[in-house]
Amino acid sequence: MPAISSKRAKPHHFVPDDLDTTDAEAITRLYDKLDERNISTLDALTKFIHDWDELTGVLYETRTAAYVDMTSDTTNPQFEATYQKVIEEIVPVGEKRSFRLKQKLLESPALSELGDEYGVFLRHIRAEVGIFREENVPLMTEERKQDQEFQKISGAQKAQFRGETYTLPQLGPFLEETDRTTREEAWRARLDARLADAEALDTLFDQMYETRQQIARNAGFDSYRDYKFVEYKRFDYTPEDCLRFHAAIEKHVVPVVTRDNERRGRLLGLDTLRPWDMLVDPENHEPPRPFKNAQELKDGCERIFERIDPELAGYFRTMVAENLLDLENRPGKAPGGYMDALTDTGVPFIFMNAVGTHRDVETLLHEGGHAFHYYLARRQPLINYQALGIGAEIAEVGSMSMEYLSLPYLGEFYSDDEVQRLYDHKLRDSLQWFPFMAMIDAFQHWFYTAEKHGPQERRAKWAELEARFRPELDWSGLEQYRDIGWQYLHVFSFPFYFIEYAIAQLAAMRIWLNSLEDERGAIEAYKRGLSLGGSRPLPELFEAAGAQLGLDERTVGAIVEGTLAQMAAKD
Repeated sequence: MPAISSKRAKPHHFVPDDLDTTDAEAITRLYDKLDERNISTLDALTKFIHDWDELTGVLYETRTAAYVDMTSDTTNPQFEATYQKVIEEIVPVGEKRSFRLKQKLLESPALSELGDEYGVFLRHIRAEVGIFREENVPLMTEERKQDQEFQKISGAQKAQFRGETYTLPQLGPFLEETDRTTREEAWRARLDARLADAEALDTLFDQMYETRQQIARNAGFDSYRDYKFVEYKRFDYTPEDCLRFHAAIEKHVVPVVTRDNERRGRLLGLDTLRPWDMLVDPENHEPPRPFKNAQELKDGCERIFERIDPELAGYFRTMVAENLLDLENRPGKAPGGYMDALTDTGVPFIFMNAVGTHRDVETLLHEGGHAFHYYLARRQPLINYQALGIGAEIAEVGSMSMEYLSLPYLGEFYSDDEVQRLYDHKLRDSLQWFPFMAMIDAFQHWFYTAEKHGPQERRAKWAELEARFRPELDWSGLEQYRDIGWQYLHVFSFPFYFIEYAIAQLAAMRIWLNSLEDERGAIEAYKRGLSLGGSRPLPELFEAAGAQLGLDERTVGAIVEGTLAQMAAKD
């Protein structure tokens, strides 16, 4: 359990303060009390919603805390057992009983008297009732256990490199080295470690597919993709919009990235670009090493946040003081990074794997943006609007925008020359990332709607996507490594949760472009949009933040044009 303040953001009005949140019977009794209520009047209905919301926040924090512990040390049997107990015994109680409460809510004769502030909440409830099936509860538990197995396999991966044993994130800095032999050896060591687990992950993914497709079929959907779009509350865009988005990226971004990679090859003096040539500075500058330890990383980011906005810096200082950061990479720690909310205590928690690279600085700035989003949205009256009901698209605007808004202040870590190079690299990398996103998203659209697939078909599809979106990359002789590129964290653990990053990045880049004209105004709009949490439909949230929700050619083309103009201005 993370060491956090015992002071809650709000006092309990319904849930006992001494509730054992791992006691399924005690939790069931609370649901019974809610289920027995008469909610025929507006006052009774409103109190019912807020008491239920409080219980939801308590249980969400229980799951978050168990997940934090489990990912912090995947080798700890007690953490594993606790997390498994929570997802097998506690979460299913909430899922089963909440469905009945949602039905009860929608049947209340006072429902039409609720104000507009409950509109998005009710829209979500109606969607959730529409797809809930009790027979899916054990399947969802099974899916979580399968994801836990993925985390365990990934967390245990080690690579041998020049006589030493490394975690895969620890090899990241070697991929930035100016010595090409070092980069290639590190890249091959990392991919050999992944290749050793490829067959096991193939088997696990087949099992996940069957579980997920059965969940979709039980809910009356033809595919898990269509089910997931409803579960994610994607009311404002469709699968067809996503496919058009892929095409817009192929048309407007891929040619720009291809030209940029040709430039990279020329600067490096290479005939062809290999996978280990993509992270090194193309002008052969030594990779920056911005900090030596987690304390230096925290201190530098705090200074950046202070220069962006004192209120945001204050939130970050609270997180440091309350030990709400787990930053260092270590053996047994799950890969990746995340921010999750402890919704009863009312604080965010940041998890990442820092190894001393610039990417680590970006990651903490990114996750810091998520944390600020939670702090700002915490003013909303419902936990559903503070955390649980916030669409991933606007959530990622909070984090990605912080990466761009921090660019003028990277001098807290780097020299002036390094800042200019990193600014340039950020803009180029931003465009480079869109094709990879399209690959991950397109792969999942294909996978969950294709008639036939297995390990070989998946590998063939990924190779096809590589040729479509990254045609300039030379994989000759490396095909076995290339073709497991789909074995990616989000494909296993967060299915279809990836296109949100691209939608959000377009908006973040718009906020950044706005800041070049009016920095203070752009930051205030950013905070204003985030403070709404999930209380308004996505288009309104984007507009409040100074951006727009768009997956069309016009939106993509405009952002590419604005970015290229800034790159030219800095040349």
